[in-house]
Amino acid sequence: MCLIDFYYSYSDKGYILNLIKDRRVCNKLKYGNEINSIEFFDFTAQDFNLFFTICWHIKQKKSKKIAISFDELKEFMPDIKNNRRFYNEICKFARKLTKIIINIRYNNSLNTEEKMNGGLFVTKTETSLDKKEINIVIGNLTYQTLFNFNYFTKFDLNEFCSIQNKYTKTLFRLLKQYENVNENPASGLKNIVMEKQEFLEFMNCPEKYKDKMIFTDRKILIPAIDELNKTSQSFENVSYQKIKEGGVIKKFEISFQTIR
Repeated sequence: MCLIDFYYSYSDKGYILNLIKDRRVCNKLKYGNEINSIEFFDFTAQDFNLFFTICWHIKQKKSKKIAISFDELKEFMPDIKNNRRFYNEICKFARKLTKIIINIRYNNSLNTEEKMNGGLFVTKTETSLDKKEINIVIGNLTYQTLFNFNYFTKFDLNEFCSIQNKYTKTLFRLLKQYENVNENPASGLKNIVMEKQEFLEFMNCPEKYKDKMIFTDRKILIPAIDELNKTSQSFENVSYQKIKEGGVIKKFEISFQTIR
């Protein structure tokens, strides 16, 4: 969150209120929802921080070919001090980044045919310890999803990067995508209902957990919801329930309230 401080000064016209903007970077990232459908294989919490910080810088620089300094990457992660260790983390991350595929679905003007285009998120990366920067070339679909979209997700990178757990970050993005859905008049809560498989894939749930819900609960959902409820500046009263049919889990329902 970006805070505003203030002080009063006096002149012959009386007291004047002077606002001082907090020095911390305060910026929103806005992107097409297709990015939320990306399969982030083996991503760590730090990988998510780097990925969405890079998306933010692409939008700031408005180019398919950009150079991002280590200092710029750390802008939303100010506790990082060891450049060598950070460089090694970026190199590992860059290898994962080059494997990411982005897909966009299309309908023709008559809505009678649907097509899907897919491509690499980035086509080239180069990381330099001497220059302390990473150079990236993104694909056309990536640029389109970051700049031209109908449905979007928007959040503050300061808040996103402050989240510790990688599954909390993923759940946070899901709630941000649907934060404008209507509240249930009876409960005052907003609800998202997803098919079981779709939800577990969105959460990047490991295969070994998908058929063992006790591990999914303990390792993924309970810790993620607990962190959101304790630390989020955007959401509160987050909870989930499993919807069963014939004793078999078919869907998940996530309930939450937005903090205004």
